[in-house]
Amino acid sequence: MMPDPLHLLKREHELILDHLRMIETTVAPSLLRHHAPTEPEWKTLRELFRFFTGRVAIHFNREAVLMAALGRSFGRERSARQQFEGLRREHRALRTDAVAIRKRLKEKTAAASEVADIDPCRIRSFVQRYRAQLSCEERILFVLADLRLTAEQRRQISHRMLQI
Repeated sequence: MMPDPLHLLKREHELILDHLRMIETTVAPSLLRHHAPTEPEWKTLRELFRFFTGRVAIHFNREAVLMAALGRSFGRERSARQQFEGLRREHRALRTDAVAIRKRLKEKTAAASEVADIDPCRIRSFVQRYRAQLSCEERILFVLADLRLTAEQRRQISHRMLQI
């Protein structure tokens, strides 16, 4: 039996939220001390951001499948298509930010002077924006999918998602 596409995406959201919590836990001491992450924190952050620059692309592609199907269900209704395009734009912006942060983390060496310019506030802002995006998707995208998609459409969407 094919899994429900919304269930699949919600499970992926939980995995993303777990990674965001780990990032917050790692960066919290730096925010309290008002300085850049220590070397162990920096290495942990680098590994956590690898998830956001790699594996999350699969999730974004799966959501794009859902958005395309929903877009078709709205036909020429411009406001819905604009809403979906806004979600896609935010996906691109979050990916760009994750890549930039990871690049800074990868450029660092163990020398404390070189680690000092990683801004924990930028990382915290990334986490907050990501959480807001996930919340928006669950309140808008998933609710619309529940209301508008038939069982057969869901099955087809799941099939396409699992091919990604």
